[in-house]
Amino acid sequence: MGHVYLEISSLTAGSVQAPVETALCLCVYDYLGRPSQVNLRVVIVKQTSPQLSVDINGIAVSECTTIPSPASYCSLPVFQADDSLSCVAGLSAVLRQIVRCSEASNHHLLGFRKACLVSCAETSVWTKFCEIELIASCKKIMNDEYNNVEEGILPLEMARLESHMSLPIRVHNVGKLKDRSHKYAEGPHFLLTDLVLALPVHIMLNTIGFHNCSLIPLILAWYLEVAEKQNYMQSLSLLQWEQFERWKSQTCANWILPTVVKQSLYKRDPTRYKPRNKIYTQQVEIEDSMNRLENVDLIEYTEGPSWEEEWADDLPIPEVPSKRLIRKRHQLANLAAAAISITSEGDTLVDFCSGSGHLGIILAHCLPKCTVILLDNKEKSLDRARQRLKSLNLYNVYVIQTNLDYFIGTFQVGVSLHACGVASDLVIHKCLQNKANFVVCPCCYGGIQENHIISYPQSQEYMNAGLTQRGYIVLGHCADQAGSDQGEKGMRAVDSDRCLLARNRGYYVTLSKLIPHNCTTRNNIIIGVKPKQQLIVT
Repeated sequence: MGHVYLEISSLTAGSVQAPVETALCLCVYDYLGRPSQVNLRVVIVKQTSPQLSVDINGIAVSECTTIPSPASYCSLPVFQADDSLSCVAGLSAVLRQIVRCSEASNHHLLGFRKACLVSCAETSVWTKFCEIELIASCKKIMNDEYNNVEEGILPLEMARLESHMSLPIRVHNVGKLKDRSHKYAEGPHFLLTDLVLALPVHIMLNTIGFHNCSLIPLILAWYLEVAEKQNYMQSLSLLQWEQFERWKSQTCANWILPTVVKQSLYKRDPTRYKPRNKIYTQQVEIEDSMNRLENVDLIEYTEGPSWEEEWADDLPIPEVPSKRLIRKRHQLANLAAAAISITSEGDTLVDFCSGSGHLGIILAHCLPKCTVILLDNKEKSLDRARQRLKSLNLYNVYVIQTNLDYFIGTFQVGVSLHACGVASDLVIHKCLQNKANFVVCPCCYGGIQENHIISYPQSQEYMNAGLTQRGYIVLGHCADQAGSDQGEKGMRAVDSDRCLLARNRGYYVTLSKLIPHNCTTRNNIIIGVKPKQQLIVT
């Protein structure tokens, strides 16, 4: 059982004005038989995005003015478990929880091994398309920001979906199903994905009015299958919008379908760096990148806070294989000592990319008067964390399953141990935005790539030195040459850029090594202390 918090712009008798994401949650909730194990709570928020009117007659909805923790740390929609200690944020993840709380007869919607939309939008192109890109295209049409109507050009996302439907299906039992077509979005089986995609497609079809358009026959066939044969239309009919069919006068014969690359939406973004090409580890490029930094004062290593040599008997033991236990203890001890040295009583600490919560659990144990948040987007890892917390009787910990993008809470200290590639930079940026202290031990330097939040290099010093993004990625792959002198130089170069970024924001920053150095090959630790606070080295 749990509570789903949804944002709306107004609540009247029998209806709400709501953004697309809230409307989708309400429609799925209705389709699942309005499960009694889910309590819907709406929060009135001033909206700038286009709104839909949703008929909620017969749907139990309660208004709330204050969102409790930990749901308050995330952007809506949010599912908060009835333990009041854990929550899930992100559209697809919330919908998965609603399905789980419904009758067992609906659980087939989660697909093979219950993995439908289990990957977050940060790592899955398919999830990103379903919960972000197609909905964003729908909002443009609703908000009258779609500029290709007069030219009769269909939205690009519709073309991508049509192309996806034309490709061979992805199945786990290839022998039996390989020759079947895309009856549904992910193949021959009706899944949660179909419910998610059908709502924005429903809005776009009804708004633009091209139900009979021959350019998208696969989408139309799929839409009719979902809406009529799977009886989703009854739930979609809860939606009311005055602009439906406003462009119906645009004759279907004039529409043009944009040309897109014929590729599966299951595959990762083709523009990403492909490490198997091995083009970024050429020695001449490494030397060129290093030479450009000759006149930049890289950060010198200093001694960091230390931990007691013996692991106290009452400290939680990390659940890792015995051959890794000693090294894992050393890693955790170094980061815990650093975090404790920059934490004050009553602070909120966030263990970003926490996995099973090894670091956060130790901090919660050592800092009983502080609040610790375990944040990760992996469902199974956090399930293990919850089990450990229960066995350890720790109650100053919240567990949040979400992307970094959806975390909006205020905190004083951020920590991360071996957040992969870009994730380490996203953690630092989140801490800088919150003016929070941070302790970061980076990992997977070769996984660094430009994204919608960060471009490389980050510091003004590196940009002034003429280092390009390509040159920076070269340094990242150089840093992945674990155990070599060149690899050490690459790690220092990349982490100096991170340190300089924070230093230019007024932070006091140190770069240290984990002790002992051989507890991991990724043994750099960056400690950032916000202005007007001094790092205490013990």
